[in-house]
Amino acid sequence: MFENNRVSRRALLAGAQAGVVLAFLNAGGAVYAQATGAESQSSDGQAVSSGDIVVTARRSDERLQDVPVAVTAFGSEALAERRISTESDLQIATPGLTVRSAVSSNQINYAIRGQSVDGFSFSSPAVTAYFNEVPTGGTSATSLFDLESIQVLKGPQGTLFGRNATGGAVLYAAKRPDEEFGGYVKGGYGNFNNVEVEGAINIPLTDGIAVRFSGRSQTRDGFQHNLIDGNDINSIDAQIGRVSLLIAPSGSGFSNVTVFQRGQYGGSNGGLSVQNANGVNGAPATYVDPSDGLTKPLVTAMRDLHGPDALGAGQGSSTDPRVNALYNGIGDYLTKRQAGLADGFYDVSINRDQRHRADQVFLSNTTSYELSDTATIKNIFGYNKVVSEDNLDVDGSPYEFFGAQGGPDQEKWGKTYSGNGYIFGTKQWSNELQLSGEIGALKYIVGGFISQEKTWSYIPVTIAPDLGLPYLGSYDSTSNDKSKALYAQLTYALTDRLNLTGGLRYTWENVGIRFNPGSASDPKLLGALNSTKVKDSKPSWLVSLDYKVTDDLLLYFNQRGSWRTGGFNGTSGASFPNPDFFKPETTYDFEVGAKYAGLLGSIPARVNLAVYDQYIKNVQRTIYLNNAALAGNANKARVSGAELDGNFTLADGFDVGGAFSYTDARYTDNRALVGGQGFFFGPYADAPKYTGSAFARASTEFGDAGEVALRGEVYAQSHFFYSNLNNTVLPGTRIGGYKLINVRAEWNEMFGSKVSAAFYVNNLTKEKYYTGGIALGQVTGSNSTTPGAPRMYGFELSAKF
Repeated sequence: MFENNRVSRRALLAGAQAGVVLAFLNAGGAVYAQATGAESQSSDGQAVSSGDIVVTARRSDERLQDVPVAVTAFGSEALAERRISTESDLQIATPGLTVRSAVSSNQINYAIRGQSVDGFSFSSPAVTAYFNEVPTGGTSATSLFDLESIQVLKGPQGTLFGRNATGGAVLYAAKRPDEEFGGYVKGGYGNFNNVEVEGAINIPLTDGIAVRFSGRSQTRDGFQHNLIDGNDINSIDAQIGRVSLLIAPSGSGFSNVTVFQRGQYGGSNGGLSVQNANGVNGAPATYVDPSDGLTKPLVTAMRDLHGPDALGAGQGSSTDPRVNALYNGIGDYLTKRQAGLADGFYDVSINRDQRHRADQVFLSNTTSYELSDTATIKNIFGYNKVVSEDNLDVDGSPYEFFGAQGGPDQEKWGKTYSGNGYIFGTKQWSNELQLSGEIGALKYIVGGFISQEKTWSYIPVTIAPDLGLPYLGSYDSTSNDKSKALYAQLTYALTDRLNLTGGLRYTWENVGIRFNPGSASDPKLLGALNSTKVKDSKPSWLVSLDYKVTDDLLLYFNQRGSWRTGGFNGTSGASFPNPDFFKPETTYDFEVGAKYAGLLGSIPARVNLAVYDQYIKNVQRTIYLNNAALAGNANKARVSGAELDGNFTLADGFDVGGAFSYTDARYTDNRALVGGQGFFFGPYADAPKYTGSAFARASTEFGDAGEVALRGEVYAQSHFFYSNLNNTVLPGTRIGGYKLINVRAEWNEMFGSKVSAAFYVNNLTKEKYYTGGIALGQVTGSNSTTPGAPRMYGFELSAKF
């Protein structure tokens, strides 16, 4: 099954079972989700108080250890214990998941098993995010609070979670109202003047009707210092509120949950830091072209990018000496920086104020009705709108080749937005109707799905604003993606321990792009852009076999297929006058796994292992060329790997554990066509080969004084690349591995009250590391990276009522 080491499916299953035994000796810990406190039975019938983890990976409530899917899950207590309040916090808690900040600290994307989406890409995400079972779009970072659970599903999930989920899905579920009055308040303060306030209140109104109000506010000063204007950047200013209504009359079999959420985000983006420039301070100035074996020059000046007189006679071309002065300035700056004579690690010298503004409106309505004891009909409606405005410096240097600035204010979707920066907006609605139930030994779920997503992208263009050159125009486009799907998934119990599952989903896509009036007004650089659309349709499928060897041990095999929709590039330009359609990405995989929950000797243990092999065709990747960010397709790739997690209760009040992920991602046919140009991809971007974490938590009760607990966690990952062309035209795009240590001390239910306190330190050892980057070597001749957060510490005080 693996390259140069072909083994049978039977051997893989045996290896997975053997891996469980090895895991007992070597594993780190599993993560907790929603523990119900139910007891399980070991193979000799002894009760094990390990608690059940309930997940919805197959669109119904099931025990984690009974679900033949690789999934990591966290319940509300685990989220608080691990201090998971942003998407980026999930990476440390979930090895194998990469949350990348490429263009800015407020624009994120997920990567699982090598499947991701690049910054500024017009490709759809390969990992789909769901909130209350509603697929959500937008790349702006948000705040996580008052959640019932977070689940990270790994591998293609196309049957139940739709096209585009070729890498996996991340499921967020808000806490539902219930019939008990109560709630909580929490406040905290930390370094960088970090102030957090959060709370929720649950109010039962009458029998079967309850409402829940919750909200969160956070402000924090920036931890980066801009030496040009003297301001601190990478700051936070976020306010978000949510109201949920439950209508579920007792004994009616009817349930309706409506959730409305509004979030407003400000502060400033983090600043990129230029790391290298072609031909500067030892960096290569040439590369070997794999197509002909010839040595060719890399981009080293703006004249190489845009051609003579592209900006007007003598301006921005080889006849304009100021252009070389700009590039020579970057070279001098890099030389001093790399010698330690300019800028500290968290200092930047950038030309923009990094302003960030984002507004989110979300609505979900979930209605279900029990038709009988064995059949339920369910409808899920969702609406989501996110618009972000960002005034960004994307080259990370004090010498600005390209500026997204100078545009007029924009009227869109009933609001006025500043044209002096990037604007990205997503407006979508969806509706899904399901019928699920059981008929004897058969469990089924069938359904239909429909959605429409409009994505607005506005990028004003000024070339070399440091030279005083004028505003040239904008890339201003709206993409429209209409999707319809029908699906069914059936699980048949062949015996009381052996289950066979089959699933099929068929999706119809209608994708178009419209360039708004005034787009691309400069014909030499931006050119005329043509609106267009295309239709496509493809299946997704699942075949699965799971076998309960004992009450404690589950073995499974999955074979899945899915696809990611194609689309159009909204920043084509004069070099690419048509919005160059990139093809759909298709994938299929094989996965074997084992899940154990029982006793290891006398130690309660939970261990999960997955081994997979995934094949991808027409891999969607983005390259930055001339003034455009262009998505295209690499011919073929293959991603193989293994994921292991475990948790062990060594003694009452003492848990240890961890997780490990191995990812071998490579192109098996590295020829790529992007913007009509041929490339030969090299390293597989956003795919560190090794990631892992380990933790220990000790707690003890002091009678009426309450519980005291101490938790320590270490996370580490190996190096990765933020460009697929590090081997040719984009050298210097490697990010080194790093490790982070987090600790947390808690004093829970102090003196018999419902008041708890905690002190935390993240990045205890002040590790200096990078979380991503943007490879502009084909645009500006340089590449830049985004630094990770420094040591953060603070305290929290919370009370339940």
